Amino acid sequence: MESESKIEALLSLGGRRRSMVGRERITLLEAVGTHGSITRAAQAVGLSYKAAWDALDAINNLMPRPAVLGRTGGAKGGGATLTEDGHALIAAFRLLESKLGRAAARLSAGEVGDLADPFSLLWSLGMKTSARNTYRCRVRQVHCGTVSTEVELDLTDSISLTALVTRESVTDLDIVPGREVMVLIKASFVILAVGESCPTVSARNRIKGIVAAREDGPVSSEIVLDIGAGRSLTGVITRESADELGLAPGSIAWALIKASHVILLVD
Repeated sequence: MESESKIEALLSLGGRRRSMVGRERITLLEAVGTHGSITRAAQAVGLSYKAAWDALDAINNLMPRPAVLGRTGGAKGGGATLTEDGHALIAAFRLLESKLGRAAARLSAGEVGDLADPFSLLWSLGMKTSARNTYRCRVRQVHCGTVSTEVELDLTDSISLTALVTRESVTDLDIVPGREVMVLIKASFVILAVGESCPTVSARNRIKGIVAAREDGPVSSEIVLDIGAGRSLTGVITRESADELGLAPGSIAWALIKASHVILLVD
């Protein structure tokens, strides 16, 4: 049985305001070249005549010059032929597809950067979310309570993060030690404090960092902390608070985050 995390490269060619040309349409184009007829090509790939015609029309619209030309007349009706551009398109597509396939095979085998789960990694890179802070973490421990459960996560090698979720969520998401999860923290959930020592607060997560950037708006300020290991954490507070705390690039600050404000997501 093949691994569920196997990556398959799917190539599509497109242009501005034009339809995409993928594997199915290239296969149809090849069938036209083999059979010399849109009708027989459609039958060969399991399409209706109209669907095949529309697909070939989309290919021609994408190309600077037509990839396939239809002809009328003859005892058995009209036919179709591939142009030089059509043959070139097929050859180029199959070449690129082959190269992508080899790259995907290397990812699946863990030959590129020793990726243990490349499919999940690529999925997370493509994910879009409104949360300003998004991380991929590994679950360290799970402490089940009567109602809620504490989930300890490795944010970096030296920084841990705790999330407080319901027991039902832990079961539904199948959160167990060793599993990788996505962590979302809204910037507005981050409380900032200053000082060399960690402040005494009820927030479960207290992360020390160095202000890497500050961007002021009319009312709010966005503060980006460098927390080490190539990771940053962003908080949004009022501009007045940022001024009172003296937050400026290079200064030390603490990010305080309630465990209930740490959102977990699995793929």
